[in-house]
Amino acid sequence: MNVRFLESFVCVAKLGSFKAAADMLHTTAAAVASRIATLEEQFGVRLFERDHRGVLLTRSGTELEPYAEKMIELQTRMFNAIGDPDAFSGMLRIGVIETVAHTWLPDLLSRFAQKYPRATLEIGSDLTPRLRDDLLRGTLDFAILSDEITPGFIENRRIANLAMRWVGSPSLARQFPAGAPLGFQDLAKHPIISFYRESGVYRNIAQSAGASIDLRISFFSSIGAMIDMARSGFGSSLLPVAVMQQDLLDGRLVPLDVTPAPAALPLVASFRMEPASPLAEALVDMARASCEDFIANSPCDVLAR
Repeated sequence: MNVRFLESFVCVAKLGSFKAAADMLHTTAAAVASRIATLEEQFGVRLFERDHRGVLLTRSGTELEPYAEKMIELQTRMFNAIGDPDAFSGMLRIGVIETVAHTWLPDLLSRFAQKYPRATLEIGSDLTPRLRDDLLRGTLDFAILSDEITPGFIENRRIANLAMRWVGSPSLARQFPAGAPLGFQDLAKHPIISFYRESGVYRNIAQSAGASIDLRISFFSSIGAMIDMARSGFGSSLLPVAVMQQDLLDGRLVPLDVTPAPAALPLVASFRMEPASPLAEALVDMARASCEDFIANSPCDVLAR
């Protein structure tokens, strides 16, 4: 049985559309329909019902779906277990959030290059919402994000939960009351430097502050720019400890004890469950190993507790 036909079946089942499945698999709706027709002929049953609402699984189709998913997973595991790394010469398109790009991405790329010397990586760094959209559209095979992706054809694996800390310059820290945790009413006396509005970091700030406090927030999509602004004394900022360790050690940035404590920053590896990315499972293991090594060798405590 052709596993690619099962992949087409699973895509149609998840997306409810031959066209959407074709777009995801980089083929035509006619090709997908032909694969489904072949499967139906082999099994002797109808797998989908088609009506004005779209494409729906039949009872037989519903029974087939978990078996098809296991067959696809088994193919990937078989490739990773006995496949010759030198034989893979394709391209893997990956995207990462800026926190990863500033920390352990170089180590991950080195690990990948050593194991798959003939493979090509196309790498981009962007915001989580954009990376999520690219993964769903099929222009990325693999991404490391700060949120999980919910559609059924995306697999999510948690890598780590990174500690977040409020920080400011030494000159700014001296302007806050000493000896007690700060509240958002204290932070509101100065500008706040935040990630973009759609980010989980900003949601964390907004939810913790509540509607009663009027915060002066400047939004950035660059960690480097946020750190520069915080160093200058412009305002306080909520940042991953992992990206500002040297600034904390050198005293260019000072931790601010703010109540409530900020939520952790999740790192989630997400990949498309299709054979266009047979190395995704291996890349997850490499990402986890690179992250663990970075954490173990960090001079500061970068993990959320």
